[in-house]
Amino acid sequence: MNKNIYMVGLAALFSVSVGAQNEGVPGDTLTNGISRQELRETKAISTITWKELDKNATPNPYNALYGLLPGLEVMQQTGWDVNATLNVRGRGSLNGAAPLIIVDGFVRSMKDLNLKEIESVSVLKDGAATVLYGGQGANGVIIVTTKRGKEQKMSIEAEYKFGMGLPINQPEFADGYRYALAQNEALRLDGLQPLYSENALEAFKTGSNRDVYANTDWLGEGLRNYSTSNQLDVTFRGGSQKVRYFSMLSYKNDMGILSPDYTNYSDRYNSQMKKYDLNLRINLDADITPTTKAQLSMLGKLAQRKRPKGSEETLFTNLYQTPSAAFPVRTSHGYWGSDYIRQLNPIAQIADVGYYKTDQRMLQADLRLLQDLKFITPGLNAEVAVAYDNDATYQETGSKTYMYEVNTLGTDTNKNNSELFGDNSALSVTNTGLARQFIRSGLEAKLHYNRAFGKHEVTAGAFYNQWSYVSTGKATSKYRQYVTGVAGYSYDNRYMMDVTANCWGTSVMPEGHRFRTYPAISAGWVISNEKFMKQLPWMDLLKLRASWGRSGYDDFDYYLDRYFWQGSGSYYFQDGNVTTGGITEGRLPISADNMSYEIADKYNVGLDMRLFNKLSLTVDGYLDKRTNILIDGTNLVSSALGISVSQMFKGKVETKGTDIGLTWRDKHKDFSYYVGATFSYAKSEVLENGEGYKPYPYLSAKGYPIGQQFGLEAIGYFRDEADIANSSQQTFSQVRPGDVKYKDQNGDKRIDDYDMVAIGYSSVIPEIYYGFNVGFEYKGFGVDLLFQGVDHYSKMLNVANVYQPLRNNTNISTWYLDDRIRWTEETKDIANVPRLSTLDNANNYKSSTQWLANGAYLKLRNVNVYYNLPKHFTNKLKLEKCQIFAKGNNLISWDHIGYMNCEDLNVNYPDMTSIYLGVNINF
Repeated sequence: MNKNIYMVGLAALFSVSVGAQNEGVPGDTLTNGISRQELRETKAISTITWKELDKNATPNPYNALYGLLPGLEVMQQTGWDVNATLNVRGRGSLNGAAPLIIVDGFVRSMKDLNLKEIESVSVLKDGAATVLYGGQGANGVIIVTTKRGKEQKMSIEAEYKFGMGLPINQPEFADGYRYALAQNEALRLDGLQPLYSENALEAFKTGSNRDVYANTDWLGEGLRNYSTSNQLDVTFRGGSQKVRYFSMLSYKNDMGILSPDYTNYSDRYNSQMKKYDLNLRINLDADITPTTKAQLSMLGKLAQRKRPKGSEETLFTNLYQTPSAAFPVRTSHGYWGSDYIRQLNPIAQIADVGYYKTDQRMLQADLRLLQDLKFITPGLNAEVAVAYDNDATYQETGSKTYMYEVNTLGTDTNKNNSELFGDNSALSVTNTGLARQFIRSGLEAKLHYNRAFGKHEVTAGAFYNQWSYVSTGKATSKYRQYVTGVAGYSYDNRYMMDVTANCWGTSVMPEGHRFRTYPAISAGWVISNEKFMKQLPWMDLLKLRASWGRSGYDDFDYYLDRYFWQGSGSYYFQDGNVTTGGITEGRLPISADNMSYEIADKYNVGLDMRLFNKLSLTVDGYLDKRTNILIDGTNLVSSALGISVSQMFKGKVETKGTDIGLTWRDKHKDFSYYVGATFSYAKSEVLENGEGYKPYPYLSAKGYPIGQQFGLEAIGYFRDEADIANSSQQTFSQVRPGDVKYKDQNGDKRIDDYDMVAIGYSSVIPEIYYGFNVGFEYKGFGVDLLFQGVDHYSKMLNVANVYQPLRNNTNISTWYLDDRIRWTEETKDIANVPRLSTLDNANNYKSSTQWLANGAYLKLRNVNVYYNLPKHFTNKLKLEKCQIFAKGNNLISWDHIGYMNCEDLNVNYPDMTSIYLGVNINF
């Protein structure tokens, strides 16, 4: 172990020994309902409790945090089994942006948790808070605490809810007839002959020969209009003075959106997308002696996921890109339809290729011992904890093939030419066994001192932690070890200061370079406790905070300091051009002396205010200065060796912003209500990204936010051949009238990548993120509403088939046909999208202002409507409480995107509105 660890630990222990001479123990609460912890806190931390989370409709903890915590940006991701992305105070790094998640003191994911078992969620935002996690704290830290037992008689809570998912924002595609018209138009504008004759167009309209002139609604055939889910949660909570417990049994399932007409096609298997989860949580607290306590936390999970054999992305890509006119689901002879181009059938890919199933077995366990050392000196405490998590996934695949028929128009117009391909094989089941596994373990030891004497309060502590993550795969396991020392002082509940030092080590660094030290300091002034403020009884709390702290980011690959040969393309030998694979030199390694951590220096100034015991306000302004960011050195090649230069810890980014949280709560007799709002502004600036020489300043991403959109500036469409001849040369592909015309930024009479400029805002993270929630309750009837939105955010409309039609034998959406005015000779003066083309036409689909969209939105994220049955009724049933409720999630979106989820433009599982009906009973 590095000697710096010992030095930090000894310093913290010395702080403890000095404080041990004092007497007196501080209480837990002060006046006006303000806890000592709230008064004493000098760091930027936002917290919500289970009461807020319980209002949410979604069972997924990631998706329950929209707009609730100032400084935490939660962005929705479309997909069947995906989580929302989390960012704390924007994105300050050119590499990873996800915050570190700590559950009950150890690194874990939230995806395995149930909202019912969470007690609170806290976001550590400034450097004084994140320094506790050293080399993994740079992107912020989310602390999740699960519920524990209480000294009370057993209480039982049972909740059941039935859910329905309703697909929204789905694209619509042209029917067979309109597709054929669009195809002919595109071919004509490409200078080619039409594909469909007048007789063919008539056949599309009349349906006289569906084997050749089909009209298939692939999304309508492949998907149903809803999905269903069920969830049952039963919790037990209580205990005595000696032993307290909280346990929860949870079962939930989710039956997907695929049409049962095809998922039940085979007698041997069902190919519906399905999710099953069974969770068991047990948290035990025991007083072993009057001064010794033990806490045991265990979570076990059994989970199964099942879908058709093809991946989720592949399934939906097939449904999106296959035109209605291509072929029928089934031919008149009863075979699956297809054609010579695609050689597959999107519906058969759901119904008749087999299935893919995974079974997860997971156990999370930790044991914590807490020892009161007041027999040495009052206020001295010690803790030791160990954790062991084991997560294994087993895989089973069922595979088969199917026969399909291709029909073309014969010379005899009354008879088609038909060919059969493939074979209808039997189902073959392969049990892969253990597909992936990881084991997390942790050890934590703490010595903590908290003592008050008179107007003085002293805190100090020394913490030792080590974590390990061992997984299947080469060079994927990681180990971390650190020691932290903390010391704090408070005078008269008015002035306080905290100092922290963390010495962090990671296994991904080469030996001799693994440890770094991260310091922090923070201070607070409780103005409301000054004598001159005592004349303001409505001022419950007014506190100023300031902090500086350093933390790091170490989640990069092993062996950056080593030189490797790597696989390359094939080489040709001999007269017959025989090919063989080869290897080539990889990039240069980083010198061990230049290996580093990414460093985040975080500065923060904050204000906390409580008025009338009703209004809470928190305002923070911050600066995050990132240095030593690992960058690739894009397009940089060694002139001496002719290979790519090494990666470098040279990147720099600055992020400035503010967080605001506001809540008003009040009650008048039987009517209670609340209004809350959060606002976050985070603007990053890239100072160094290793991009290399740029011949024109406007090409550089330096000085712009992370994820800044770059593209060409569209200035219209070519009107005719003369316009093309008199304009700058377009170099991306051959252009014709109706193609997009771009501005020549550098005046060289060529349109190429040297004409790319900054357009719009970042497409990675919005600069402005906000939320507001309102709710009331009157005589047991209540309503909660949560809205969330973003601004200063850009999206590029680049989804194939939806916004880029017909390219390379693909589909066309009604967005292009109806919602926009495409260029034709008749519409050239009012067109707002380019002409149709069957070719790749790289010119038209370059990133440009033509496809730039305003990504701002406001969404009604959550609605909770409930009724608590009257006490006189529940007493007759011997119930403590009975609540019936209806909840909705992702209900309304006001945005600027015509189709698909405005946060995540991807071909994937549909964006869903979820509706839940349920009952909650307390015994």
